[in-house]
Amino acid sequence: MPSSISSSDRIRHWSVAWIVCGVVAAAAVGGTEAYWRHAGYEPNVRDSSQLWSMQRDRVYDSRKIPLVLLGASRIEFDIDMKEMKQLLPNYQPIMLAQNAHYPLAVLRDLANDEKFHGVVLCDLEPSGLYKMYTDSQQPLVDYFRRQWSPSWRVHRWLLNIWQKHAVVADPDLGAVAVTNRFIAGEAPPRPDYLRFYTDRSGDLDYTRTDVDAAKRHFAELVAKRNGDLRADVEPEQWFADLSDVINWTRRIDARGGRVIFMQSPTSGEVRRTELVRHPADLYWNRFAAAVPAALDGLSDPALSAFVEPDDSHLDFRDKPAYTRALVDELVKRGWLQK
Repeated sequence: MPSSISSSDRIRHWSVAWIVCGVVAAAAVGGTEAYWRHAGYEPNVRDSSQLWSMQRDRVYDSRKIPLVLLGASRIEFDIDMKEMKQLLPNYQPIMLAQNAHYPLAVLRDLANDEKFHGVVLCDLEPSGLYKMYTDSQQPLVDYFRRQWSPSWRVHRWLLNIWQKHAVVADPDLGAVAVTNRFIAGEAPPRPDYLRFYTDRSGDLDYTRTDVDAAKRHFAELVAKRNGDLRADVEPEQWFADLSDVINWTRRIDARGGRVIFMQSPTSGEVRRTELVRHPADLYWNRFAAAVPAALDGLSDPALSAFVEPDDSHLDFRDKPAYTRALVDELVKRGWLQK
């Protein structure tokens, strides 16, 4: 007679097979994780439109006053979010800045959003107010308005947990990326000197990078950007183009909110280039006089006293003290309340 295998035997055999596969997979992931950690890598959250949208949802929180932080890398990496929460218990800081992109599109979106009644702290320098940069962060706004959904929220929430705790969650250290580099004979990327968090703030550790190279990079970036565009945006045209920004500010103010503009402090060649290209009397000071609240970090003694290793950003060790100095200044001017 032909032999037969009972259903319970088949289930048992499959269960053993799945257990073995699970153990092998866990061992492979665990071994890879241990290897990368030993090489100096740490878990790091990756930014995305979904992560930005998770924070964008929080501007409607009515339990505390939303304090929306807009800008590019300086406010994103220089503000200590935990320190700010402790210093301002009546506010809910929300990081909507985006590295290497200017924030006017998000300011416009908040101005047009009748449900938003919070405070905006918007960090940009005169070149960030160029009209040609208005839509720099518009793709984030479009994603939030057209594609963001509860299912994507769940997906990003799970991904946050994975990326917060596992080095192998980094796509650059995944099996496909490692294999491709091996075939191409390329070395793995150096451990990143940026540590990013789920609240979308980041820590820059300048002991883990070439500081002189970083200085040169940002000096060249500012010189190239301003050198290319200054002839197209002379002071009178620049100021005339600010009518929309001023109107967006008034719309938020009229709903009981507030917009505070600030220019983060810089140093070295970055600062010199910016001041040569955009003299304060012709640019920032004129803008500051046209809006209810504007803070110039370049001329504020408490803020400009901090040292930016790359002339543009703070080392993460200075973030708490800088955040305290900034909050003290904003409170002293009556724009925020402790």
